[in-house]
Amino acid sequence: MNAYRSIRFQLTFWYLLVLLSGMLLFAAGTWFMLRASLLENYQRSLDERLSAFAAYLSQETRGEDLPSLREEAREYATTLQEGHGLRVAQPDGYVIFEKAPAAGASLQRRLRVKIREHSLDVELFLPLDDFHRTLNTLAWVMFAVFPLVIGIAVWGGWWLARRAFHPVAAMTAEARAIHADDLSARLSVPATRDELQQLAEVWNELLARIEASVRSVSRFTADAAHELRTPVTVIRTSAELALRHRRTPESYAQTLSSIQSETEEMTELLDRLLLLARGDAGQWQFDFEIIFADDLLKKLRTAVFSLAESKGVQVNFQFPSKPAMVWGDESAIRRLFMILADNAIKYTPAGANVFLNLNLENEHCSFEVSDSGCGIPAEQLPFVFERFYRADAARTRGLGAGLGLAIARSIIDAHHGRIEIRSVPGQGSSFKVFLPMHQPTGIPVRTIR
Repeated sequence: MNAYRSIRFQLTFWYLLVLLSGMLLFAAGTWFMLRASLLENYQRSLDERLSAFAAYLSQETRGEDLPSLREEAREYATTLQEGHGLRVAQPDGYVIFEKAPAAGASLQRRLRVKIREHSLDVELFLPLDDFHRTLNTLAWVMFAVFPLVIGIAVWGGWWLARRAFHPVAAMTAEARAIHADDLSARLSVPATRDELQQLAEVWNELLARIEASVRSVSRFTADAAHELRTPVTVIRTSAELALRHRRTPESYAQTLSSIQSETEEMTELLDRLLLLARGDAGQWQFDFEIIFADDLLKKLRTAVFSLAESKGVQVNFQFPSKPAMVWGDESAIRRLFMILADNAIKYTPAGANVFLNLNLENEHCSFEVSDSGCGIPAEQLPFVFERFYRADAARTRGLGAGLGLAIARSIIDAHHGRIEIRSVPGQGSSFKVFLPMHQPTGIPVRTIR
């Protein structure tokens, strides 16, 4: 991995950039604040000196004429520090006394006073050599310290980033060591109660889901191969036996009928596998529209009666008094009703009853299928919607491949519904589906066939 693209380098770089920006802002702010403070102090000092000089002239001048004022100004100028300047002039510009300041930049302050009936403009000049020297010294100190601070910051930032990402590196090594044949391995979770602990926990949850998915796919593949192996073996064996010796036309017809039956079962199994595979890949497309569930169930009565008659089972229907409108795919809802009805009929003994009840409950349309079969043990109820899962031998009796309820669950989830199961071993089972009802804005036109 390119070191410049690593998060450690980027964190160090951005940490250094932020620190450098902060230091530059701090240095500039300090420099300007010091400059303003020094200028304010100099100006205050000059104002105080001007006031003191005005008081001095007023008290010490003996005569009333300008030469007397000039003499006192000259005497006061001797007390000024080297480089300072003094200028005393009349408002019309006539200069009474002047002492020029030292060459270079200087700060000037002026005050108009009245001494012995004379209006005078008094000016003091303060050289700014010390002012600039102080500011330059501060600037050089800052520029001299900056490289040292930046060097320490780079080293410290890199060390901190390396220390902070050490657990990440350890988790990366552990994750890289996990192989497809050992998906039960998990990352070590540091007890730090921070983002790294959350990251490790989330990764472990992801690994658990991946392990469950891989195991489910492996089990699904093995079960599919097992389910397909039986009809293929039957077809092959029947064909081999038919070809081994000459037989009567009736025998050939019986063999072909057996092959046809197995082929139909295998075709149905493949269709269901393809349907589930499309659902897993998100390619199972639904054409949602307003569906009258009661009309749809009435249309299925003939097919349900045919299934029940072949098993010697009595089927009882119950419909709501009001229209049962749902927002869904008609073919999918039809498949859902038939899967649950067929499932109940399969596991109901001859002479017993199956009840198919369609009701309206609050904002849901409920479809309940109840049988009087052998029931499902409580410990097996959480697994009945798994693919290829079939309960005990008393319930299966070799019927079906265990895909119907998995497809039903996929249809229910796609329609934002839910399903509930109640089962008592030895008494029967009840599957109840809740589908959200469509709230009409007007009275729809219904056609009942």
